[in-house]
Amino acid sequence: MEREIKIENIEQVADIDACHAVMSQLRPDLQDADSFIRQVMRQREGGYRLSVARYEGQVVGVIGYRSQENLLYGRFVFVDDLIVDEEFRRYGVGAKLLAVARGYARETGCRHFVLDTGLHMALAQRFYYRQGLLAHAMGFCEAL
Repeated sequence: MEREIKIENIEQVADIDACHAVMSQLRPDLQDADSFIRQVMRQREGGYRLSVARYEGQVVGVIGYRSQENLLYGRFVFVDDLIVDEEFRRYGVGAKLLAVARGYARETGCRHFVLDTGLHMALAQRFYYRQGLLAHAMGFCEAL
């Protein structure tokens, strides 16, 4: 069965709120929608964008990304968040969301398209390889 998935960029608070349930599957610490909305609004000041995949009006996937620049990549788009509801993972939703962010990178003249995933996320890593992304580095982090 082919599911008609619609992709759109969002900016309105009500649309951001509608992303919370799916985004919290990836980020379980985002327990309440109001805090999530406030954080997204703060991140938007730094160029953060949200695009969603909808099926019959319901949000089934979300990607959060932003344009950056550094000495390693030059201008690039970094994907902060990508999550597709488990029920919709076999319908190309993740690929469509990545295509939106990748298209934004190309439109804005970026030289690279970058994302991180956890070392424990083997299924996500397989998905990213299938989408043409290659492992380039290992990230390190310290909680302060």
